[in-house]
Amino acid sequence: MKFEIKNLDKFTTEIRFTSTAKEYDSAVDKAYERTKHKFDVQGFRKGKVPRKVIEKTYGEGVFFEDAFTELADIAYVQALNENNQIRPYGEPKLEMESFVAGVVVGKIILKVLPEITLGAYKGLNVPAILNEFTPEMVDAELRHAQMHHTHSHPADGKVSENGDIVVIDFVGSVDGVEFDGGKATDYELELGSHSFIDTFEDQLVGHKAGEHVTVNVMFPTDYGAKSLAGKNAVFECDVKSVNTKHVPEIDDNLAKHVANIDTLEEWKKEIEAQVKHELDRKNQTAKEDAIIANIVDNSKIELPAEYLEAQLDAVMRDLSQRLAYQGMRIEDYANYLGTTVEKLREERRDDAERIAKTKQVLEAIVRAEDMHVSDDEIDAKIEEIAKMSNKTLQEYKKTMDSRRVDYIYSDILMSKLMAFLTANNTVTPSKDGEVSPKKATAKKTTAKKETTETKTPAKRTCAKKTTTKTAEEKPVEKKTATKSTAKSATKTTAKTATKTTTAKTTKSTASKSTAKTTTKKTTK
Repeated sequence: MKFEIKNLDKFTTEIRFTSTAKEYDSAVDKAYERTKHKFDVQGFRKGKVPRKVIEKTYGEGVFFEDAFTELADIAYVQALNENNQIRPYGEPKLEMESFVAGVVVGKIILKVLPEITLGAYKGLNVPAILNEFTPEMVDAELRHAQMHHTHSHPADGKVSENGDIVVIDFVGSVDGVEFDGGKATDYELELGSHSFIDTFEDQLVGHKAGEHVTVNVMFPTDYGAKSLAGKNAVFECDVKSVNTKHVPEIDDNLAKHVANIDTLEEWKKEIEAQVKHELDRKNQTAKEDAIIANIVDNSKIELPAEYLEAQLDAVMRDLSQRLAYQGMRIEDYANYLGTTVEKLREERRDDAERIAKTKQVLEAIVRAEDMHVSDDEIDAKIEEIAKMSNKTLQEYKKTMDSRRVDYIYSDILMSKLMAFLTANNTVTPSKDGEVSPKKATAKKTTAKKETTETKTPAKRTCAKKTTTKTAEEKPVEKKTATKSTAKSATKTTAKTATKTTTAKTTKSTASKSTAKTTTKKTTK
């Protein structure tokens, strides 16, 4: 097989291949073996019809398309193996130039990414915001546990006051018309918690169970639901119960109840160890992010508009999936924020570009340092996972598909890359505000996702503030998403959504199956 590689422009490469008549005949044989079961010829069992009989019955060119694709596969793999600078993306276009006396001349038109000019990635001194442990962090965890184990009980005849929890049914309306999300039953509201918009809770102070209260409020002008922002609203509330809170003491008893530890002091030590471990993890992430952001900013990267659009598509798909997981369509989400899906997309364009550039930088470093993952390393990781499932390596391998193997390859490769970058660069701690965080910095290109979820608007939150509540409160009950929270949620998505095309594309050999699936679809 002969082939020539020609760059048509900086984003397009052509592989022109020429096969001999013998190579074409061999490709036809392979096409026949793959497809012979599809042909019906009288007098022959299906799958047992000789090639010549099929060609005579259905025409001599019956196998041409599959044979042509087979030849293109061979040319594609050989070309990419001999020139590892070619970095294709998307689906190639396959064209036939000529077919004379069994000699096939064809072209594979590839969309390619130009090689980037990689900035310095070793010997850097990069500032990053790192957190130091303080005893107040342990106190905060103790208060969190205290709050989590606080309970309430009804107090017959009690007049409500700040600190009490009232159980209410309410219906909200604007200009006499009920609005979506303004109705709830058996809602538990802590008076004085400021979880609802200003003055709502104040108007429920001084009432008993069984009383009806008309609450008049005005939604803030910057309220998340634009249809309600700045509007006067009336909430008809029925007080069903006034409950008093019981707040447990932070003492040995709470330690035993919460952590099954005998003393408060022992519990504090355990919490301190956990907090320090989490700080170490977060600081390590911050260091890696800072290093990568610096390299990206100092690299010259030119990417085709089509590639960036595909990355933006991926960001939007990820957002849609996160919303769907929480029971919401992206169209409803956009409508709630007073915007459109198209505008949401545009707001994420810079994030998508940052992800795409980060991905290219990480892949370039992997190539520059000739990083690889051995089969033994993959097996060791799979065996580690298998043990947690009480299976042997071979048993667990039978349950895995190629995508799972790619994920493991990627995970190991990126762990190597992060270890390399942190070992070869210095990160200097700096105070919050001294370092401008980079938008949508993608730390790793693994398929692993963090557990951070996109915050979605509540179905019963129209009486509530749009401020962030404490971590123990359920987002669906206590938060109303705003444009700012939507944007930050997407940034979190962007940071972790850079998947590893690195895993297999940085290997030196091209996959024949990849060539086949991307060329056969466009065969003419």
